[in-house]
Amino acid sequence: MRTDLAREEGDRVPLPYPSGWFGLALSREVPAGAVVNRRFMGRDVVLYRTRGGVLRVVDAHCPHLGAHLGAGGVVDGEHLVCPFHRFAFDVEGSCVKVPGGAPPRATLGQFTVRERGKIIYVWHGHDGAPPAWEPSETPGDRFAPAASWSTLLTSHPQEVMESFVDYQHQPIVHNVSLREVAPPVDEGPLLRISFSADIRLSVRLATITVEQGVVLSGPGLASGEVTLHQIGMTLGIVLMATPVGPWQTRLRVAVVTEAASRADSSRLRKAASMSWSAVAGQALVQTIAHQMRQDARIWNRKRYEPDPRLTSEESAIGQYRRWVRQFYPPDTWPTGAS
Repeated sequence: MRTDLAREEGDRVPLPYPSGWFGLALSREVPAGAVVNRRFMGRDVVLYRTRGGVLRVVDAHCPHLGAHLGAGGVVDGEHLVCPFHRFAFDVEGSCVKVPGGAPPRATLGQFTVRERGKIIYVWHGHDGAPPAWEPSETPGDRFAPAASWSTLLTSHPQEVMESFVDYQHQPIVHNVSLREVAPPVDEGPLLRISFSADIRLSVRLATITVEQGVVLSGPGLASGEVTLHQIGMTLGIVLMATPVGPWQTRLRVAVVTEAASRADSSRLRKAASMSWSAVAGQALVQTIAHQMRQDARIWNRKRYEPDPRLTSEESAIGQYRRWVRQFYPPDTWPTGAS
């Protein structure tokens, strides 16, 4: 996959990193005692969970002499310990212990983190601004991913999420007839998109009908529900577009379910629900991944058009472009943008 386009091709209009919530990992990828590396907005970050279950996302480099905490760093009880000189940092980011002498006044840079539906999100705000809103409409704690898939794109989160309102490309690229039910509804940091479509799962398990549409929670998160009528099951979908560098985006798709969490279900029924959820989740993820690969062939080579020439049937794209402006500083928007 070409990752040099953003640096070497002058015809790509640069879009800055937007404010918002972005998915970094599934909860199961960061168990207690784990230290996990991720790339986020051009920098290395580390996710870790203490033995007591406290989750943190911090700058990857130790403020002492710059060692990478994700390259040999360990969790010791409730502390993250640097592999270079064994400096220990507490969950507030403060250095609290060193091999000898008093700890220096050193602090790890931290990110605001939320864990919803067994998915880990971090906040990015311009000029270090705190969260202006919560990752609304994402699955709650009673949900958990049944299946997931990810890929690296040479693209930007705004471009990825724009595909939800680009109804005209659906029959051309995906051979899917998608019907707009109502114009997008702007609710501050949320954009509700109402459409209907019948999509055959890749393994031909069932036909899924998107009935409630999709909610964009900022430019990095999209969530919705699909109903598999043939087996009477409703699954949630979370799509995360997380910028890892200039014009590089990690796209993650998670299908979530609450079928196995009902305490009043018998053990046999729970097992059956888990089995069906896993099968249906895998089938749905395969279908979405197939469509995302079709889109990726275009995303990875296209350029951003700040002033697109839209048809009369593409008003939703213009509305999306106006809505997404709120997540950027005013003076960084490309000249001539819609």
